[in-house]
Amino acid sequence: MTLSFAAPAFLWLLATLPVVVLLHFLRARTRRVEVSALFLWQQARSLAERRRRWSPTWSLLAQLLAVSAAALALAQPDLRMGGPPDLVVVVDASASMAAVDPEGARLERALAVALAAADEAGRVAVVRAGFEPTLVQPFTLDRGEVRAAIEGVAPSDGRTDLDRAVALARDLAGDDAEILLVSDDPGPPRTGVVRANVAGSGENVGIVGFDLGIQQAFVAIASNASRPRSVAVELRQGERVLASTEVFIPAGDQATVTFPLEIAGGVVEARLLVETGDALGLDDVAYAGQRALIVVLDGPVDTMLRALNAVSGVAPRVTGAARTAPADVRVLVGADPDDVPAGDVIVLPAPHAEAEFRTIAAWDRADPLLRFVDLREVVVGLAPVVEGAAVESTAAPWRVLASTDDLRPVLRYREDSRGRVLHFMFHPSQSDLVFRPAFPTLVANALEAFRGEARVPLGVRDDDGRRVEQPGVVTLGGLQLVANLLEPTQTRLPRPAADDLEAARPPLQVERLTPIAGWLVAAALLFLIAEWVLWSRGAGALAHRPRRRRDLRRRA
Repeated sequence: MTLSFAAPAFLWLLATLPVVVLLHFLRARTRRVEVSALFLWQQARSLAERRRRWSPTWSLLAQLLAVSAAALALAQPDLRMGGPPDLVVVVDASASMAAVDPEGARLERALAVALAAADEAGRVAVVRAGFEPTLVQPFTLDRGEVRAAIEGVAPSDGRTDLDRAVALARDLAGDDAEILLVSDDPGPPRTGVVRANVAGSGENVGIVGFDLGIQQAFVAIASNASRPRSVAVELRQGERVLASTEVFIPAGDQATVTFPLEIAGGVVEARLLVETGDALGLDDVAYAGQRALIVVLDGPVDTMLRALNAVSGVAPRVTGAARTAPADVRVLVGADPDDVPAGDVIVLPAPHAEAEFRTIAAWDRADPLLRFVDLREVVVGLAPVVEGAAVESTAAPWRVLASTDDLRPVLRYREDSRGRVLHFMFHPSQSDLVFRPAFPTLVANALEAFRGEARVPLGVRDDDGRRVEQPGVVTLGGLQLVANLLEPTQTRLPRPAADDLEAARPPLQVERLTPIAGWLVAAALLFLIAEWVLWSRGAGALAHRPRRRRDLRRRA
């Protein structure tokens, strides 16, 4: 144990102690004394001179201690005490850590590893490595608090960033603390980090994909089992079973099933009915739903109305006030695409009496708006090119989705701060696209893009600030969304692998700094208060107290 000072120059203030003593002896000590004769003044003078030579008091002692404590506090002393290093435990909060293997629950094994390491450490802090890394327990010596922090990790997050969690742990650890990463997939070795792998050999089957299409539902199921599996899956809406079937899953692979679905909207639940061989329960259920959209049209375009009515959760209506009526999406005919109301808009040109018919030759198959949209040999009627007339822009922010063989744009899309605009360069009545499945699919894709993401991963926080730990319906940003796992890497469950526990050296003894300046400041204040109390009560000298007036009268 050693003592060091951050500002040793302030120790020179201890040189003021003799000044305090000098001031103590120089202060006036006059007292009124009644005498019977003048010769007694000689005795009083002699007594006063003896008292000036040495007369320590409790008040003087308190003053010296207060000055000493203040000088030491200003020097900022640190007490260095040897002991085991501090430990930062990083606990993986991914959903797979909630699995129960034949070897035991992964979180319980993580708790055992962390507590064993904590027994050989000083203070312990706990970091939750989830969707966002979080410090769930600052440094503490209380092992009960450490246990409660690890048990409260609640692994459920679909995505984790171990690198960010380790970076947070490094900031906490500094130079004198160690880092323990407890995970079922700790990744490659990291400098200064001890990895503990708690993965097991559990078999699992779970839902890794769930989407609602046009009158269809798609469910993807994965398995990590070493043998083929057969599992029952059903679709439900509330208490009503919409459909069910048995799905065969090859060993270590996945399978997809499609259900016909006719619903007016709302949230649909997909659930696996698994009796055995299921280590993780978070992926046995998934939800899908679509936010209802209000679509207004400024004219009765029959082909567009039919396509809109085919999309689940869409309520289209025709109104002459389509530009100003409350709506999620507006369909405007003959409007200038560069001068439309803010928000999501589909722009159609008015039918042209002298349309020039062209064949679509190219389209962006990778764009989400054209997913499953086959525009091969589609004929469209475009406005004739007039010499000197303005040409529709293809520059940013506009993006061309489809064009003819002479490179004339057929579909354009724009997204900026004012909203999103899908511009058809042809009227539906002047194209054979409306007779193909590609047209309602294109409209459905556009509405899905306008609707926005209707799902969030597990691990995010809802509007109440609570972490979403179970699949279901949540409120986020004022919208009703669904939360699911749907992560194949979590469903397949990481397998056991080598870690660093066996090779890790025993913790070294370190010197831990303990600042004591605050205690010295408190001591200085206490000494000053004590000195004031002694002075106010007139405490006398340790060596001598003057005779009382009654004693002098008795002698006379």
